[in-house]
Amino acid sequence: MLKTGHFYFALTSSQGKWNFLDKKIIIVPDGILGLLPFESLIVKEGKDYKDSLYVGDRYQISYYQSATVLALQRNLKERKTERPLFALGNPIYTKEDPRYLAWKENKKTTMVAGLDKYSFRDLAIEAKWGKTTESDTTGKMIEFRPLPETEIEVKEIAKTMGALPEPPDVLLSVAANETELKKTGLERYKYIHFATHASLPGMIQGINEPFILLGQVENENKDDGFLTLSEVLDLRLNADMVVLSACVTGVGKEVEGEGVANFARAFQHAGAKSIVVSLWAVASDPAVEYMEKFYGYLKAGKDRGEAMRLARNEIKAKYPNPFYWAVFILHGEG
Repeated sequence: MLKTGHFYFALTSSQGKWNFLDKKIIIVPDGILGLLPFESLIVKEGKDYKDSLYVGDRYQISYYQSATVLALQRNLKERKTERPLFALGNPIYTKEDPRYLAWKENKKTTMVAGLDKYSFRDLAIEAKWGKTTESDTTGKMIEFRPLPETEIEVKEIAKTMGALPEPPDVLLSVAANETELKKTGLERYKYIHFATHASLPGMIQGINEPFILLGQVENENKDDGFLTLSEVLDLRLNADMVVLSACVTGVGKEVEGEGVANFARAFQHAGAKSIVVSLWAVASDPAVEYMEKFYGYLKAGKDRGEAMRLARNEIKAKYPNPFYWAVFILHGEG
Protein backbone atom coordinates (compact mmCIF):
# COMPACT_ATOMS: atom_id res chain seq x y z
CA MET A 1 0.00 0.00 0.00
CA LEU A 2 1.42 3.34 -1.08
CA LYS A 3 0.75 6.81 0.25
CA THR A 4 0.56 9.77 -2.08
CA GLY A 5 -0.67 13.19 -0.98
CA HIS A 6 -3.80 12.74 1.11
CA PHE A 7 -4.93 9.29 -0.03
CA TYR A 8 -3.68 5.74 -0.10
CA PHE A 9 -3.87 3.30 -2.96
CA ALA A 10 -2.90 -0.29 -3.60
CA LEU A 11 -2.20 -1.84 -6.99
CA THR A 12 -2.82 -5.51 -7.59
CA SER A 13 -2.75 -7.71 -10.64
CA SER A 14 -4.63 -10.97 -10.90
CA GLN A 15 -2.35 -12.26 -13.67
CA GLY A 16 0.98 -10.82 -12.65
CA LYS A 17 1.32 -8.59 -15.70
CA TRP A 18 0.72 -4.88 -15.74
CA ASN A 19 -1.24 -4.02 -18.85
CA PHE A 20 -3.86 -1.36 -18.13
CA LEU A 21 -6.96 -3.50 -17.61
CA ASP A 22 -5.16 -5.79 -15.13
CA LYS A 23 -4.67 -2.91 -12.70
CA LYS A 24 -6.99 -2.53 -9.74
CA ILE A 25 -6.76 0.40 -7.35
CA ILE A 26 -8.26 0.61 -3.88
CA ILE A 27 -8.41 4.23 -2.76
CA VAL A 28 -8.72 5.30 0.89
CA PRO A 29 -9.36 9.03 0.47
CA ASP A 30 -8.77 11.64 3.14
CA GLY A 31 -11.28 14.38 3.93
CA ILE A 32 -12.87 16.13 0.99
CA LEU A 33 -11.21 13.67 -1.42
CA GLY A 34 -13.94 11.24 -0.34
CA LEU A 35 -16.29 13.21 -2.57
CA LEU A 36 -14.11 12.89 -5.68
CA PRO A 37 -14.69 10.14 -8.28
CA PHE A 38 -11.07 9.38 -9.22
CA GLU A 39 -12.37 7.57 -12.31
CA SER A 40 -13.19 10.97 -13.83
CA LEU A 41 -9.67 12.45 -13.52
CA ILE A 42 -8.18 13.10 -16.94
CA VAL A 43 -5.01 11.20 -17.92
CA LYS A 44 -4.81 12.65 -21.43
CA GLU A 45 -6.99 15.57 -22.50
CA GLY A 46 -8.65 15.36 -25.89
CA LYS A 47 -10.74 17.79 -27.92
CA ASP A 48 -13.84 17.03 -25.87
CA TYR A 49 -15.29 14.55 -23.35
CA LYS A 50 -15.42 11.74 -25.88
CA ASP A 51 -11.78 12.08 -26.94
CA SER A 52 -10.25 12.40 -23.47
CA LEU A 53 -8.63 9.51 -21.60
CA TYR A 54 -9.68 9.12 -17.96
CA VAL A 55 -8.29 7.26 -14.96
CA GLY A 56 -11.34 4.99 -15.12
CA ASP A 57 -10.33 3.96 -18.64
CA ARG A 58 -7.07 2.54 -17.30
CA TYR A 59 -7.86 1.26 -13.83
CA GLN A 60 -10.59 -0.62 -11.96
CA ILE A 61 -11.17 1.50 -8.88
CA SER A 62 -12.94 0.91 -5.56
CA TYR A 63 -12.92 2.84 -2.29
CA TYR A 64 -12.76 2.36 1.47
CA GLN A 65 -13.51 4.81 4.26
CA SER A 66 -10.31 3.86 6.09
CA ALA A 67 -7.55 1.25 6.11
CA THR A 68 -9.12 -0.11 9.32
CA VAL A 69 -12.41 -0.80 7.57
CA LEU A 70 -10.51 -2.42 4.70
CA ALA A 71 -8.70 -4.78 7.09
CA LEU A 72 -11.88 -5.65 8.98
CA GLN A 73 -13.81 -6.39 5.77
CA ARG A 74 -11.08 -8.68 4.50
CA ASN A 75 -11.17 -10.69 7.73
CA LEU A 76 -14.94 -11.24 7.68
CA LYS A 77 -16.00 -14.84 7.22
CA GLU A 78 -17.98 -15.82 4.14
CA ARG A 79 -21.70 -15.62 4.90
CA LYS A 80 -24.48 -17.51 3.18
CA THR A 81 -27.67 -15.84 2.03
CA GLU A 82 -31.00 -17.44 1.17
CA ARG A 83 -32.27 -15.17 -1.59
CA PRO A 84 -30.59 -13.42 -4.54
CA LEU A 85 -32.12 -9.95 -4.54
CA PHE A 86 -34.15 -7.46 -2.56
CA ALA A 87 -35.14 -4.32 -4.45
CA LEU A 88 -37.29 -1.30 -3.66
CA GLY A 89 -38.43 1.39 -6.07
CA ASN A 90 -41.09 3.85 -7.24
CA PRO A 91 -42.64 4.68 -3.83
CA ILE A 92 -45.92 6.59 -3.49
CA TYR A 93 -45.63 9.94 -1.71
CA THR A 94 -49.21 11.19 -1.28
CA LYS A 95 -52.62 9.72 -0.55
CA GLU A 96 -53.98 11.59 -3.58
CA ASP A 97 -51.78 9.61 -5.97
CA PRO A 98 -54.09 7.72 -8.41
CA ARG A 99 -52.08 4.55 -7.89
CA TYR A 100 -52.88 4.67 -4.19
CA LEU A 101 -56.56 5.43 -4.82
CA ALA A 102 -56.75 2.45 -7.19
CA TRP A 103 -55.10 0.22 -4.59
CA LYS A 104 -57.60 1.36 -1.94
CA GLU A 105 -60.43 0.28 -4.24
CA ASN A 106 -58.77 -3.09 -4.90
CA LYS A 107 -58.18 -2.17 -8.51
CA LYS A 108 -55.07 -3.16 -10.42
CA THR A 109 -52.30 -0.60 -9.95
CA THR A 110 -50.71 0.41 -13.26
CA MET A 111 -48.09 2.86 -14.45
CA VAL A 112 -49.64 6.34 -14.61
CA ALA A 113 -48.41 9.39 -16.52
CA GLY A 114 -48.32 12.94 -15.16
CA LEU A 115 -47.49 12.05 -11.55
CA ASP A 116 -45.44 15.16 -10.73
CA LYS A 117 -48.45 16.78 -9.04
CA TYR A 118 -48.28 13.94 -6.49
CA SER A 119 -44.69 14.69 -5.46
CA PHE A 120 -43.47 14.56 -1.88
CA ARG A 121 -43.43 18.10 -0.48
CA ASP A 122 -42.25 19.42 2.87
CA LEU A 123 -40.88 22.51 4.60
CA ALA A 124 -37.15 23.22 4.60
CA ILE A 125 -35.01 23.82 7.66
CA GLU A 126 -33.23 26.76 6.03
CA ALA A 127 -34.44 29.29 3.49
CA LYS A 128 -31.61 28.39 1.09
CA TRP A 129 -33.34 25.02 0.49
CA GLY A 130 -36.92 26.30 0.25
CA LYS A 131 -39.79 27.79 2.22
CA THR A 132 -39.52 27.29 5.97
CA THR A 133 -43.09 28.19 6.99
CA GLU A 134 -46.53 27.63 5.51
CA SER A 135 -47.08 31.38 5.39
CA ASP A 136 -43.97 32.00 3.28
CA THR A 137 -45.11 33.27 -0.13
CA THR A 138 -41.67 33.76 -1.68
CA GLY A 139 -40.12 30.30 -1.60
CA LYS A 140 -41.16 26.84 -2.69
CA MET A 141 -41.44 23.69 -0.60
CA ILE A 142 -38.82 21.01 -0.97
CA GLU A 143 -40.08 18.59 -3.59
CA PHE A 144 -39.25 15.04 -4.63
CA ARG A 145 -41.18 13.88 -7.68
CA PRO A 146 -42.45 10.31 -8.23
CA LEU A 147 -39.99 8.04 -10.05
CA PRO A 148 -41.95 5.65 -12.30
CA GLU A 149 -38.76 4.91 -14.26
CA THR A 150 -37.35 3.20 -11.16
CA GLU A 151 -40.13 0.62 -11.37
CA ILE A 152 -38.84 -0.31 -14.81
CA GLU A 153 -35.32 -0.44 -13.37
CA VAL A 154 -36.28 -2.68 -10.45
CA LYS A 155 -38.38 -5.08 -12.53
CA GLU A 156 -35.60 -5.48 -15.09
CA ILE A 157 -33.01 -6.12 -12.37
CA ALA A 158 -35.32 -8.64 -10.69
CA LYS A 159 -35.77 -10.46 -13.99
CA THR A 160 -32.02 -10.54 -14.53
CA MET A 161 -31.29 -11.86 -11.04
CA GLY A 162 -34.13 -14.40 -10.93
CA ALA A 163 -36.29 -12.70 -8.30
CA LEU A 164 -40.07 -12.42 -8.47
CA PRO A 165 -41.23 -8.78 -8.86
CA GLU A 166 -43.44 -8.96 -5.78
CA PRO A 167 -43.13 -8.83 -1.97
CA PRO A 168 -41.08 -9.71 -0.06
CA ASP A 169 -38.28 -9.67 -2.65
CA VAL A 170 -39.45 -6.58 -4.54
CA LEU A 171 -41.33 -3.64 -3.01
CA LEU A 172 -42.97 -1.23 -5.47
CA SER A 173 -45.67 1.42 -5.34
CA VAL A 174 -47.76 1.12 -2.15
CA ALA A 175 -45.53 -1.64 -0.78
CA ALA A 176 -42.34 0.45 -1.05
CA ASN A 177 -42.75 1.91 2.44
CA GLU A 178 -40.88 1.65 5.72
CA THR A 179 -43.29 -0.79 7.36
CA GLU A 180 -42.98 -3.34 4.55
CA LEU A 181 -39.22 -2.86 4.44
CA LYS A 182 -38.96 -3.76 8.13
CA LYS A 183 -40.95 -6.96 7.54
CA THR A 184 -38.65 -8.15 4.79
CA GLY A 185 -35.67 -9.58 6.66
CA LEU A 186 -32.83 -7.95 4.74
CA GLU A 187 -30.26 -10.26 6.32
CA ARG A 188 -31.44 -13.01 3.89
CA TYR A 189 -30.38 -11.24 0.68
CA LYS A 190 -27.17 -11.36 -1.36
CA TYR A 191 -27.89 -8.11 -3.23
CA ILE A 192 -29.94 -5.18 -1.89
CA HIS A 193 -31.05 -2.42 -4.25
CA PHE A 194 -32.78 0.91 -3.48
CA ALA A 195 -34.07 2.98 -6.42
CA THR A 196 -35.65 6.11 -4.97
CA HIS A 197 -34.75 9.59 -3.72
CA ALA A 198 -32.14 10.27 -1.06
CA SER A 199 -30.95 13.52 0.44
CA LEU A 200 -28.65 15.20 2.92
CA PRO A 201 -29.31 16.30 6.50
CA GLY A 202 -30.50 19.80 7.17
CA MET A 203 -33.04 20.04 4.37
CA ILE A 204 -36.39 18.73 5.63
CA GLN A 205 -37.77 19.84 8.97
CA GLY A 206 -37.64 17.04 11.52
CA ILE A 207 -35.02 14.98 9.62
CA ASN A 208 -31.52 15.90 10.80
CA GLU A 209 -29.49 13.18 9.10
CA PRO A 210 -29.06 11.71 5.61
CA PHE A 211 -32.12 9.74 4.51
CA ILE A 212 -33.50 7.47 1.80
CA LEU A 213 -37.06 8.49 0.95
CA LEU A 214 -39.52 5.58 1.13
CA GLY A 215 -43.27 5.46 0.54
CA GLN A 216 -45.39 7.86 2.58
CA VAL A 217 -48.60 5.78 2.57
CA GLU A 218 -49.65 2.73 4.60
CA ASN A 219 -46.89 3.09 7.18
CA GLU A 220 -47.71 1.75 10.62
CA ASN A 221 -46.85 2.67 14.20
CA LYS A 222 -43.96 5.14 14.32
CA ASP A 223 -42.72 4.46 10.79
CA ASP A 224 -42.36 7.79 8.99
CA GLY A 225 -41.29 6.70 5.50
CA PHE A 226 -37.63 7.73 5.91
CA LEU A 227 -34.74 5.29 6.16
CA THR A 228 -32.16 7.38 7.98
CA LEU A 229 -28.43 6.88 8.45
CA SER A 230 -28.87 5.88 12.11
CA GLU A 231 -31.54 3.33 11.17
CA VAL A 232 -29.16 1.78 8.64
CA LEU A 233 -26.52 1.50 11.36
CA ASP A 234 -28.97 -0.64 13.36
CA LEU A 235 -29.48 -3.14 10.52
CA ARG A 236 -27.78 -6.53 10.44
CA LEU A 237 -26.91 -7.54 6.89
CA ASN A 238 -25.08 -10.36 5.13
CA ALA A 239 -25.20 -8.80 1.68
CA ASP A 240 -22.38 -9.01 -0.83
CA MET A 241 -23.49 -5.62 -2.09
CA VAL A 242 -25.95 -2.80 -1.45
CA VAL A 243 -26.72 -0.54 -4.40
CA LEU A 244 -28.16 2.91 -3.74
CA SER A 245 -29.52 4.10 -7.07
CA ALA A 246 -30.38 7.51 -5.66
CA CYS A 247 -28.91 11.01 -5.36
CA VAL A 248 -25.96 12.03 -3.13
CA THR A 249 -25.82 8.77 -1.12
CA GLY A 250 -22.02 8.97 -1.06
CA VAL A 251 -22.03 12.50 0.35
CA GLY A 252 -21.90 13.21 4.08
CA LYS A 253 -20.04 14.88 6.92
CA GLU A 254 -16.25 14.84 6.85
CA VAL A 255 -14.76 13.10 9.90
CA GLU A 256 -11.08 13.75 10.58
CA GLY A 257 -9.07 10.59 9.96
CA GLU A 258 -12.15 8.63 8.94
CA GLY A 259 -13.18 10.15 5.61
CA VAL A 260 -16.84 10.96 4.93
CA ALA A 261 -19.63 9.66 7.18
CA ASN A 262 -22.16 8.58 4.57
CA PHE A 263 -24.42 5.67 3.61
CA ALA A 264 -21.43 3.65 2.36
CA ARG A 265 -19.98 3.70 5.86
CA ALA A 266 -23.36 2.97 7.45
CA PHE A 267 -24.16 -0.05 5.28
CA GLN A 268 -20.66 -1.48 5.77
CA HIS A 269 -21.12 -1.05 9.53
CA ALA A 270 -24.39 -2.99 9.14
CA GLY A 271 -22.52 -5.88 7.52
CA ALA A 272 -22.58 -5.32 3.75
CA LYS A 273 -19.33 -6.16 1.97
CA SER A 274 -19.61 -3.46 -0.66
CA ILE A 275 -21.84 -0.50 -1.45
CA VAL A 276 -22.51 1.46 -4.61
CA VAL A 277 -23.26 5.13 -3.88
CA SER A 278 -23.65 8.37 -5.84
CA LEU A 279 -21.67 11.58 -5.43
CA TRP A 280 -24.21 14.05 -6.87
CA ALA A 281 -27.75 14.26 -8.25
CA VAL A 282 -28.50 11.28 -10.49
CA ALA A 283 -29.96 11.68 -13.99
CA SER A 284 -32.82 9.18 -13.93
CA ASP A 285 -32.84 7.62 -17.41
CA PRO A 286 -29.05 7.13 -17.72
CA ALA A 287 -29.05 5.72 -14.16
CA VAL A 288 -31.70 3.16 -15.10
CA GLU A 289 -29.62 2.10 -18.10
CA TYR A 290 -26.47 1.97 -15.96
CA MET A 291 -28.07 -0.32 -13.38
CA GLU A 292 -29.60 -2.65 -15.94
CA LYS A 293 -26.22 -3.11 -17.61
CA PHE A 294 -24.43 -3.43 -14.26
CA TYR A 295 -26.63 -6.30 -13.07
CA GLY A 296 -26.41 -7.92 -16.47
CA TYR A 297 -22.64 -8.17 -16.08
CA LEU A 298 -23.00 -9.47 -12.51
CA LYS A 299 -25.34 -12.20 -13.76
CA ALA A 300 -22.80 -13.04 -16.46
CA GLY A 301 -20.24 -13.81 -13.74
CA LYS A 302 -18.22 -10.60 -13.61
CA ASP A 303 -17.05 -9.42 -10.20
CA ARG A 304 -18.49 -6.21 -8.79
CA GLY A 305 -15.66 -3.92 -9.84
CA GLU A 306 -15.43 -5.33 -13.34
CA ALA A 307 -19.21 -5.21 -13.76
CA MET A 308 -19.15 -1.52 -12.79
CA ARG A 309 -16.28 -0.77 -15.15
CA LEU A 310 -18.01 -2.44 -18.09
CA ALA A 311 -21.37 -0.79 -17.35
CA ARG A 312 -19.66 2.58 -16.93
CA ASN A 313 -17.92 2.19 -20.28
CA GLU A 314 -21.23 1.57 -22.03
CA ILE A 315 -22.86 4.58 -20.40
CA LYS A 316 -19.77 6.68 -21.16
CA ALA A 317 -20.00 5.76 -24.85
CA LYS A 318 -23.63 6.97 -24.98
CA TYR A 319 -23.35 9.88 -22.51
CA PRO A 320 -19.71 11.14 -22.69
CA ASN A 321 -20.08 13.85 -20.04
CA PRO A 322 -18.69 12.53 -16.69
CA PHE A 323 -21.82 13.89 -14.99
CA TYR A 324 -23.64 10.80 -16.29
CA TRP A 325 -21.06 8.03 -16.05
CA ALA A 326 -18.88 9.02 -13.04
CA VAL A 327 -21.69 9.57 -10.53
CA PHE A 328 -21.58 6.05 -9.04
CA ILE A 329 -18.59 4.64 -7.15
CA LEU A 330 -17.99 1.32 -5.39
CA HIS A 331 -17.01 1.16 -1.72
CA GLY A 332 -15.46 -2.19 -0.75
CA GLU A 333 -13.74 -4.95 -2.68
CA GLY A 334 -14.24 -4.99 -6.43
